[in-house]
Order: sequence, then C-alpha cells, then structure tokens
Amino acid sequence: MRGRLLGLGLGLGLIACAPAAAPPAPRSPAQQAAATPTGATPPARADRAAPATGAAAAAGPSRAERRAQHAQAMAAYTRKDYAACGPAFERADDRYGAACCRALAGEADAAFALLARAIDDGLQQDLAGDDDFAALHGDPRWQATLDRQAARTAAHDRTLNAELVAIYHEDQGDRAVSSYEQIDWDKIRPRDQARRKRVDEIIAAGGARAADDYYHAAMVYQHGETVDEIQRAHDLAMRAVALDPNHKQARWLAAAAEDRTLSYAYKAQKWGTQFKKVDGKWIVWPVDPAITDDERDAWNVPSLAEAEARVAGMNAKLNATKDAAKQPEKDVKDAKAAANGPKHTRPAANNVKATKPAAKDPAKVGAGDAK
Repeated sequence: MRGRLLGLGLGLGLIACAPAAAPPAPRSPAQQAAATPTGATPPARADRAAPATGAAAAAGPSRAERRAQHAQAMAAYTRKDYAACGPAFERADDRYGAACCRALAGEADAAFALLARAIDDGLQQDLAGDDDFAALHGDPRWQATLDRQAARTAAHDRTLNAELVAIYHEDQGDRAVSSYEQIDWDKIRPRDQARRKRVDEIIAAGGARAADDYYHAAMVYQHGETVDEIQRAHDLAMRAVALDPNHKQARWLAAAAEDRTLSYAYKAQKWGTQFKKVDGKWIVWPVDPAITDDERDAWNVPSLAEAEARVAGMNAKLNATKDAAKQPEKDVKDAKAAANGPKHTRPAANNVKATKPAAKDPAKVGAGDAK
C-alpha cells in the first residue's frame, strides 16, 4: 500500500487563517484505505462520463446504492479480497478502483480494459506510482497504457490556458505537506495574493475558455482570505460546471466555496466540506440538517459519515504526531534513569516513626483539599 502526503490542497476544507481546500483528489483504493481510520477535495476525473438517461438511468443503481457498493468494495479491498472488490467497484462505477482490484487479483486483461476506459474518460491518476499495478509492469501493454494516458493528458492540456495550469499547480504545491501544521502561512499568504491578482488579469483578458481554466482559477480563489474572495471562487467554479456539468471536481469546489462563505459568516454549512480545529481537535463545522447525502452526492461531496470519519483520521494522526514529539524527551529521561541505577532508600519502619494524619473537619475542607 503506497504512502501519500496528505495534500491539504487536494482534499480538505480547513477553516483557518489562509485555509486550504480542494476536492478529494483522484485516489486509488490503497490511498482511500490509508486515509480511513481503523474501525472511516471527488472521484477521479475518470468518472466524468455523462450520466445515464431514460431507460438506462431507470435500470441503473441509485446514488445511495452506488455509495453502498463503494463501501462494500473498499471493505473487500481492505481485507484483500480482490476477487470481490473488483466487481463491487465496477457496480459503483469506479473504474480505476476496479482496475486496481483486477490487477491485484491477477486479471490483467480486465485491468487493462478498465484502465483504457478510465483514460478515455480523462483519468489523471499517477499510474506509474501506484503499487496496485506492480503485477502489470512486465506486460508490454503497461508502457502502452502509460503512453496512452500521457498523450490523452497532453492533448487535453493543449486546450487549456497554460499559465492558469501553472498557477494552479503552484497553489497546490504550497499545500502538499504531510500535516496542516507544517504550512508556513507567512510565506504562502503573499504568494496566494499574487496568484489571485494574476488570475484576475488572465480572466479579464479573456484567457479562460475551458471548464478546467475556470476550475483552476476557482481553486486559487478558494484559498482567499475574505468572503468576497471565496464568493468569487464559487462563481468561477459554477462557470466551470456550466461549461462541463460532469466536471466532478468543479462541482465539489462550488459546494465547498458555498460552505466556506457560510462558515466565514459563522453560519451552518450546507454540504459538510469544511473542518475547523477547536481546542486542539478537528471537527466538522456545523451542518444544515436539511441537506441529504443524495444531494451531496449530486455535487460530488462525500456523505456526512465520511466527513466525520475523515476528521477522526485527522485527529488520530494529530495525536500520533504529538506522541512522537514527546518520545525523545521520554527516551532521555529513561536513559538518565538507567545510567544512575535504581534509587535506594532505607526502610521507613527502621527510621521513621509512623503517625496517623489528623482528621479534617469536613466543613472546613477547602477546594484544594477535596478529592
């Protein structure tokens, strides 16, 4: 299972000074399992195919059914039942996850077929870095698959504003850390301000044309510091959705920007994308109970249960980091104690006259005496 940076710019909505937020990045089952606490930014762009309509839609699974299938697939993947998780991911319409399981189950033909479909739909996942596909590396189709994805990505990128792409990656790079606490906002804040200024200039000059152009611009503004800047992020994300209604990351970002605007006004969020640290512990910012998980799913937002589980994982990681920081001090104390040897004291019975403590009047016991 491959370790990954948390990537705050690629998965969390954090309410703080100069916070980071983005849709859950395209993740393999291994990455999803790693982010799931023992006992818990959207699906990959490979899922950007148009939704079924008419009879096909009527025969297809509901959103709730797909979520249930995906949960079952992840459970099977976690217990290494790869023969079961492949079909389950396919029923959940997660081709990339299905390809991972098929490869791990030794079903190379099925894995390559699923990857081909995912790439045609715009997959951006780092295939070469995903250990789930290690068994495919010796197959001549593997390099052809990597080449196909690279060509598809290059062709797509040629339709975009190259400077907006670069600005977006700079924004994300500033947030690619293993812990939120590692971000140096004093350094990043001026860079964020400069990026927002340049984004405005590009858009004013007509440089944004494709859905991804507006998505990239929206993500930069999602890291703004004022309500007006976050509202602009929402407007830009909605422009991306208008150009491509099946752009799942843009749909998530539109919801996240709306949530952040509400949280900045100390109101309940709608979708459940924003987290806040309170008294040293992460929480999901209060959520409007009228919004259903089906409505969240329509905007590519995870369920509330998934949000709570993610926060639990963040807190577990935070506690582990604190424990690790304390360990060196404990090791030093233990080493000193070992070097000094055990302490020797003479038996009290031979040297000290035992006395019974005087009883205290309960009426006169102070706050410092009460146990």
